[in-house]
Parts: sequence; C-alpha cells; structure tokens
Amino acid sequence: MNPVTSLILRQMRAPLIVIVAVFSTATLGMVLIPGVDDQGQVWHMDFFHALYFVSFTATTIGFGEIPYPLTDAQRLWALITIFFSVIGWFYALTKIVSLIQTPMFKKAVIHSNFKHSLNQIHQNFYLICGFGETGSDLVEGLANKEIRCVVIDSSHRAIEYLEVQNYLSFVPGLEADAENPKQLAYAGLSHPLCKGVIAVTNSDECNLKIAITSKLLHPHTTVICRTEHKDFEDNMKSFNTDHTVNPYDTFSNSFAMALKSSALHLLNEWLTGVPDTNLDDPIVFKDGHWILCGYGRLGQRIYKVLKQHNHSVTIIDTTAELKTRFHAERPADTTEFIIGTGTDAKALRQAGIEHAVGLVAGSDNDSNNLSAIMTAQMLNEDLIIVARQNEMINRELFYASNAEIIMHPSEIVARRIRTLLTNPLLIDYLDECFKQSNDWINITISKLSGAISEVKPHCWTIELSKKESPAMYKTLTRGRKVKLSDIVKSPIQRNHKICCLPLMVVRNDERILSPEDDFLLATNDKLLFCGISQAEHHIAHCMHDIHSLNYIMSLKNAPDSLLARYIKGFTKHKRRNND
Repeated sequence: MNPVTSLILRQMRAPLIVIVAVFSTATLGMVLIPGVDDQGQVWHMDFFHALYFVSFTATTIGFGEIPYPLTDAQRLWALITIFFSVIGWFYALTKIVSLIQTPMFKKAVIHSNFKHSLNQIHQNFYLICGFGETGSDLVEGLANKEIRCVVIDSSHRAIEYLEVQNYLSFVPGLEADAENPKQLAYAGLSHPLCKGVIAVTNSDECNLKIAITSKLLHPHTTVICRTEHKDFEDNMKSFNTDHTVNPYDTFSNSFAMALKSSALHLLNEWLTGVPDTNLDDPIVFKDGHWILCGYGRLGQRIYKVLKQHNHSVTIIDTTAELKTRFHAERPADTTEFIIGTGTDAKALRQAGIEHAVGLVAGSDNDSNNLSAIMTAQMLNEDLIIVARQNEMINRELFYASNAEIIMHPSEIVARRIRTLLTNPLLIDYLDECFKQSNDWINITISKLSGAISEVKPHCWTIELSKKESPAMYKTLTRGRKVKLSDIVKSPIQRNHKICCLPLMVVRNDERILSPEDDFLLATNDKLLFCGISQAEHHIAHCMHDIHSLNYIMSLKNAPDSLLARYIKGFTKHKRRNND
C-alpha cells in the first residue's frame, strides 16, 4: 500500500469509527421511531430513506425533503443527530488538519512523490550523493545534456533549491542520509536503470561509506568519488572504486601543463571548459621566482610542481609545525619558509615580491587570499596570479582580482566528473598531449581555432559499433572503404565540411592523435571529435541513417523494402533488354 494512504488510514481510524457510529445510530433511530403518514396511519422509514435523511441533516445541508411531516419524537432525534454529527465531523476535520501538519505525514508525501518520479524514469540515470556546490554544478551540466540524474542529500534546503531549478530534464531529489544503506538503496541504488553512483559530499568519510555500500550491494555499478585526503583515496581504490577525483591533484596536473607550455594549458582549458563560451587568451609563464602563500593540501602540490620545473620558491604560512616538518623532510632544501599570512607588505617584501614572476594565493581562507593578491599587485604589477577560491559566493571578487588562474575545488571536481561521464576519451587525449612537443601542440591549437572560430568547442565520442553506429557498421562490414574525411561532410550539402576536428582515434589499444583526412576507418573504432554542437548531430545522423551516409560518400541509395528493391531491379533489367 502507498505509505501516504497507509498513514492516513492509521491516523484516521478513530475519526472514521466515530462518524460511522454516529451515522449508524442516527439511521437506526430514524427507522425505529414511528411517524404518521397523510392518512393518519403509523409508518416507518426504510433504511435507505433514513440514511438519506440523516446524510443531509448531519452535514447541515437540510434539504427538507421528507414524505410526511415529522413527529415530535422524530424531530427530537433529528436534533440529537445534528449535534452529535457536527461534533463527529469537527473531530474528524481536526485530526485531518493535525495529520497534514505533522512532519511524519509531510515526509511520507515527499517520499511517495519521489518514488513516483523515480518510477517514471525509463532510461539510465546517475545517483548523485550530495547537492552542495560540486553536486549542483555537476547536476546542471549533466541535466542540460539530457543525462538523467537523481539526487540524495541530507539537507532540506538543498532539496528545496533543487526543486526550483529549471533544468532541461527533471531531476528528482530525496532528503535522506546517503550513508544509510537502506536510504541509499531507496534513493535509486537498487533501481535496475541506475548506471552509476557519484559521491560528492563535503566529507571524505561519507563518500567512502557510499562507495563501500555501492560496491557491496551492486558490484557492477560505476562509482565515482570526490576525495581530498590521500588515505581516503587509497582506501577507495583498494576495493576497486572506478574513479576518485582529488581537486588538488587535478589542479596541480593542470598547473604543470601551464608551466610546461602555455599552449598545452590553453588546449586543456578549451577542451574541458564550458562549450560555446568565448575562448580564453593564452597565459605566458616566465621563468623566475614564485611566492607560495599557504602550504596546505594545495600548496604542497604546487610547490612540488614548481620545483620540478626548476623555479625558486618562497613559502609563507601561519603554521610553525608545517615549517618544522618541511625542513625535517627536506634537510638539503634551501627554500625560505616565512611564518605569516602573506597579506602584509612586510612578509611579501621579505619573500622577494619585487623580483618575483608569480604568486600563488593558496590558503583555505578567501579573505586572506584576496588580501594577499591585492597587496602583491600593488608591489609588483607584472605578477602572474594563481588564486584558490574556496567559496562560490566569492566568485565575482576573484574575477575582479584579475587573477590569471582561479582554482575552485568544487568546480574542478564537477568538471572532471562531467568529462569522465560524457567523454572519457578526452582525458586520455590530454594525457597524450602532455607527452607531445610544443610545436605539435601549437599546430593543434591552430587547427582547433580554424575549425571552431571564437567559441570553446563541444567534444564528443563516436564508437563505430553495431549498437551506436548501425549505418556505418553495416557499411564497413560490407567491405566499403570509408575515410575520415567522408564522415565530416554535411548531410545537407556534401561539398561542405562541418565545423569539427577529429582529435584522436582509438583502435584496440592504439591511440592515433590528429588522424589525417585519408585515414581509413574500421569497425569498433572510437573517434574523439571537437567542434560546434550541431556537428555532433550531423555526424550522429549519418552514423544511424544509411541514406545520409550514402549521400555524403557520393554513393547511390539502396531501397530499404523488398518490394522497392524488386521494382528497381525489374526496371533495370527491362532497361537492359530495351538497350
């Protein structure tokens, strides 16, 4: 039984018994009390007419429709009926109002509506655990790509915020504790269409518990977890969690790209950024001295990257224990470690701000980071600024600070997970790009700019399989040779090339970067493209429709139906005979 119906029936048992008792007693009384007809004879109401009379009397409607005038005894009973029925109805209505206002009933209604919404999903979906800054950014990106999501969060305000969002696809939300296995299963983990669980709460311990629950109850479900501490990350990987995303590791890798090559960093930002937004300008990093304000989880990783690229560094941090541990772990390291916040000019001058080329404001306090940036820019206008933004509400302040690179952990995690879910080949492609020379990267940037004009590209993957590309798969299995240049033609006008660029082809375990136009395709190839969003629809249409594929390959269409092929063959045979 529906939990709401069950709760109503349990709570309304007593009022219903009272109303039934009042109606039954009143009806029986009207049947037993004698009346007088128009001939002066004694008569009795039958049960139907008695119930009819009691119904409009007890509800104070009072039609007055009776066959004969009532006797005094009947009128007295009618008065009693009115008073007791009004009391019964008032009691019932009071119980209904109090039931609606109870948290238990509200929760039952919410759970019932959530279950109904979950049952209305008829395609694969991801269960998002946590709807904070990371979760909301992730859900927005997935839902607007029409990838179905379901959200579970322990915060009532978070679920209320979810309900007022205007996504392209509806996202059900449940207020519950994701660490509770029963509630996690109720939220969608046990649903046959649940494709994966994504744990992005603000607690590594909670994310670990979600990963354990998901892998124990449904071992084949994809699990992606956010983590900020190495010990939790190692624990998650020990039982085959599919992906762990550490925002500090992800950002340090991106920063390493920027130090190696400004073009490589630009390529990374273009391909992983929000599609259809304006392209960024390249950031030129100079060799020289860097000042690192904050030696926490981010600062330690940035320090390692800077030293790997042979930059001198001065560290500023408020914790004396970190300084002691730093020198104990690196006895031969001559890096200067200053105790302070980096917000005052004295500490910055001591760190060498006048001749520094860059500043990393990487503490966990946004006010200190912004203050350090403003003070440093007053002392050295040519600094490259790398800023850590901890809270979303300070986004405009960090943009106004003119920092070249802004690191927001929640945004980094959301972007990484979106890429893992929608286009995992892109991560492999960027890993391969990191191994290439600067000349190769510059050529790729030039090709990309020519293909997509002034906006960030949309990236997607096509697999030439029977399921995902039936028309192309059929064509290739028939022995036709299809070049890469064939499938980037417009299905509307095949002489025109659509705005896209093939980035990589994966064949078995081989990764082929920047394939040429005459590259011959094969079944089960995976192709990574970037371009405008309409280009994906054009290529996907040709992959599914044999007529469009034949058109762009300059081949004649073969009729689909047996009758059409017979007529065409008969006509061709007759034409040959006439010739």
